[in-house]
Amino acid sequence: MIPSLALIIAAASCGDIPARPARSTFPALARPAIVHADTQPSRSAQHREADRLAFTGKFNKARVEYLAVIAVMDSSASFPGEVLWSLATMEYGRNRELSAAAILDRLAEAAVRYGRPEWQARALLEAGILYQNHGRTDLSVDRVRRLKPLLSSPAISASERAQMAGRVAMK
Repeated sequence: MIPSLALIIAAASCGDIPARPARSTFPALARPAIVHADTQPSRSAQHREADRLAFTGKFNKARVEYLAVIAVMDSSASFPGEVLWSLATMEYGRNRELSAAAILDRLAEAAVRYGRPEWQARALLEAGILYQNHGRTDLSVDRVRRLKPLLSSPAISASERAQMAGRVAMK
């Protein structure tokens, strides 16, 4: 697992939006912590197959499989968090960071629908960092504004809140 990196997102109150996103002082190789366990028995066979395809570089086929798993989960009213995270991870690994951020946005929306605030917070944080990295201050600031109340919510464990707050500087 890649350790979390302390990247900064400059977030502000309504009247104090920065003109440009804050830049990290880390080298260009510093990456947000979008990772997941290599094997998880709770994953469906189709999800594991999508992971295998992604691992072997068959990204288009993997994307089709991930989207199929998500569709099945949506139709059965099951939370697709792990599958969306896997898909975002794959896109991120392909240096398609804006695609990964959009998938994380979808994950944040699903987390709201299914009452999963920790997933919502993590998705908002990572999407905000990715948008920041691409100069999308408007989207980055919006994600951090949505994250801010979650960082004081008792619905999220204190350790998780502290870990996320350590990666965000809110001014």
